[in-house]
Amino acid sequence: MDNITYKDSDLAKDWQQMIEKKFNHSNIEKENIMNAITQESKSNISELKKRLKYKLYWTVFFIILFSGGFIASLNYNNELAMLVGFIVIAYVLGFASMFAKYRNIKENNIEGMSLLESLKSNFKAIKSVLNYEKIWGVAVFAPIIIVTILGGKVIKGLTIAESLNDPKTLLLAVAAITIIVPLMLWLGQKMNNFAYGELLKKMEENIVKMETLS
Repeated sequence: MDNITYKDSDLAKDWQQMIEKKFNHSNIEKENIMNAITQESKSNISELKKRLKYKLYWTVFFIILFSGGFIASLNYNNELAMLVGFIVIAYVLGFASMFAKYRNIKENNIEGMSLLESLKSNFKAIKSVLNYEKIWGVAVFAPIIIVTILGGKVIKGLTIAESLNDPKTLLLAVAAITIIVPLMLWLGQKMNNFAYGELLKKMEENIVKMETLS
């Protein structure tokens, strides 16, 4: 299926059998089905793009929030400012990578591509946004937890070096990473499945149907 793995391996076969039985390869009927699939696919892409936009808006919100914290901490403690600055950079990099993929999603047919190729391209772009978010989470959740713990110590008057030399701080960091990182990744996956799973499944099914009709 051209670089796309479908969960339901029998879908194409079942769809082909239905087409042969019900429409007997009528070009008019096929065209009507293709038009219906195209309209549904455009609707799904539009809704997915809108939901991804909300995700990007939330990322921008946190960038602004932590940027405000960074500015405020400059007058309070340089080490705290450095820690908060790390979080800002992490969120900016996450936003940039997701936004770059988000821009590849086109609600209308992509110029120079067939309807099927356009649908596949959009499907790949949408999946890429979600995959980049997952990669970002794996890469930065643990450092952000460590930075948060160190930030709490710095606020109490300790330096970063003193905090890192404290066995209790290191134990707390290890425990927090062990528990919170898998929990955050699991929760993020659940939320993405809830928000995007059904629409992505419909896109996969429509790709199979269009390939079968081609």
